[in-house]
Order: sequence, then structure tokens, then C-alpha cells
Amino acid sequence: MRVCTPHCGLDPEARLGGEVYEREVLRALADRGMALELLLARHKRVPDGVRNWTVHRLPIGRGLRWPVAALVLPRFIKRVYDARPFDVLRAHSLRYIGPAALRARRLYGLDVPIIAHHHHLDGGRLNSLIEGWVMKRVERVVVGSEFAKRQASEVLGVPPEKLSIAYYGVEKRFAPGPKPEALVRRLGLEGQIVALFMGALEARKNLGFLLDVWAEVVRERPDVRLLVAGSGPHLTRLQRQARRLGLEQHVLFTGHLPESEKVDCYRTADLLVFPSLMEGFGLVVVEAMSCGLPAIISNRGSLPELLCDGEGGFVCDPADRGAFVRSVLRLASEPDLRRKLGSANRERVDRMFRWDLCAAATARVYDEVLAQWRAGAAGHRRGA
Repeated sequence: MRVCTPHCGLDPEARLGGEVYEREVLRALADRGMALELLLARHKRVPDGVRNWTVHRLPIGRGLRWPVAALVLPRFIKRVYDARPFDVLRAHSLRYIGPAALRARRLYGLDVPIIAHHHHLDGGRLNSLIEGWVMKRVERVVVGSEFAKRQASEVLGVPPEKLSIAYYGVEKRFAPGPKPEALVRRLGLEGQIVALFMGALEARKNLGFLLDVWAEVVRERPDVRLLVAGSGPHLTRLQRQARRLGLEQHVLFTGHLPESEKVDCYRTADLLVFPSLMEGFGLVVVEAMSCGLPAIISNRGSLPELLCDGEGGFVCDPADRGAFVRSVLRLASEPDLRRKLGSANRERVDRMFRWDLCAAATARVYDEVLAQWRAGAAGHRRGA
């Protein structure tokens, strides 16, 4: 199968969940033999040496804003189709690529189904006008969780049969290992119990709440450090809040963390704390689980689908400060429980959340949609 996929980015150093998903699922699909024709702006980086990827460079020096993409991309999609006809047109972003894919098919009469991918809906007045409009007009939408499917159906009225679930995955390099001594020394974490938050420092991650939790945790366990790994627009505000709460010695902000240091960062930690208010999947949680960490997560979005409450950690209301405090203190005090829960998480990831499993589920959807498209075209020809 040959698939055309116009893209916003596949950077090897990408840490945003959506871009990591795209990079890894496309790599895994290529490993299964799927030929991928990628359209990317000329300045965008891609991983080296990925077989079955053909990168077509767009003659633009920067990324396109979404209202412009629908006007600019269709002719480049047609150019790829004319050079080597593809079987499926893929829209990795409902807003940036979806309208362009639909317009390209309509303008040039491309005989291909369109399959879109969707993570979750953030609040916005344009959701029904763009995301909902695209989802109802493409042949199928692949989502990463039951939550994302339910949200699209309930909020935007997308027929459930248009939505197929393929849980995302995690690389095998995220594995348990000893604490990296050099990183532990560099961060000043010798002899500490380390609770990790990793991710972008943005409002929906609920870091202000977590700092309030930590002010209560350290009253009973001053040896438990919170390691906040990531950068984002709220870093300065969060640092001010930590100082106001007297947490300078108890909370460490790393700032931007290179992709090459992620595994070591997970191995530095004893547990993950992730009170996010909205996740379409939650790659950080699954990466931590893969590294054998127990986790304390919120009960919002897709997160409760990832971790079993009481079996791999604890699932708490992200407005319930007491529940988070109690869970942190319990895991900090019980190393045997941490090992038991972490081992269960590692097994669950191997069973449900690997990229080869994600790619296999995604490929089944593509095969089904293409077969239905071709059967429908054959039926139209016979009826003509």
C-alpha cells in the first residue's frame, strides 16, 4: 500500500505527543512494508535512514498557518499522485491537513479514500466548523483512546462507526535500569526519593495544583523531591509559585530536556506524578510505565485507560489535593509496593502499548477502508 501524508513535522528531537506519535507510527508502518510519501517544508528535519519513506520537500521556508494550507497543499498532493499514484491520502491533522486533503480530492478527482488521525479536542469555537466538518467527510478517523472516540462523537456528532481506535505505543528503549549516577549527581538528587513530572509546562498539565500538593507532601516527607522535566510558557510563573510556597529545596525545574536524556530521567525517578486535566492519550505516562515506574495520574481524558487503579499506581481526581498527597506519601514510604506496581506497568505496556501493536491496528484500519473504497468504486462501475 502506498500512502501520501502531508506533514507539519517529524523532527527526531520532537517531544510533543502528537509529533512523537506521527514519527513513531509512520516508522512502524514503514517497517511493515507500507510505502509512505511525505510532504514536508524544506527546513523540517526527519530521522535518518527510515526505509520506505520518500520525502517530498515543499518550496516553502517555514510552516504554513492552517488557513493557508488548504490553498497551498492540494497542488503538491496532486503532483505526488501524478508521479506515483498512491492508494490512501492521510491527514495527520484535522485542521492543518484535513481541509487540504478533501480539497485536493475534489479539485483533481483523486480516486483515493482519506483517513484522518485525531488525538483530542481542546476547547474552541472552530471545532465544529473545521474538525467536525473534516471528520464527517473523510472515510475514517483513527483515534488513540476510547475517550477520544467518545469525545468526537458526543461533542461533534461524528458517527461512531467513522472512528477506529488504535492505542499509541512506546519505544523499547524506555526500559527499567539503574539510576544514572552522573545525572543524579548533576541534579543533586543523591539519597532522595524522586517523584517525576515530565511534559510541557502549559495550563492543562495542572502544575500549579501539583505544587500545592507538594507543599503538603514535604511537611511529612522533606526527603521527597519533585523533579519537573520540561519547558513551556508557564515555567517562570511556576518557579515563582514554588518560591512563594517555600519549595526551592524540594522542587527542581530542569527546563528543556533533550530527547537523548529522557530514558535516564525516568530511571532517576522512583515514581511519576501526572495530574493533567486533558490528554488524548498520554505518552509520558506510558513511557514511565515502560521504564517500570508506578504512577499517580488524574482521572481525566484518556489517562484512566492507560493505568489500572491499584494495580500500577493510583488514579485520582485532579482537583482532590488530599488524594494526590496520600498517594505520593504511600509510594514514597513503600519501596516494595513501588517495585510491584512498576513491574505490573511494564507488563501492561508490553501487552498493549508498543509501536508495532499500534502500527498493526492502524494498518488493519487502512486495509479495511481501502477495500471498502475499491468495492464501492467497482459497484459504481457495474451499475453504470
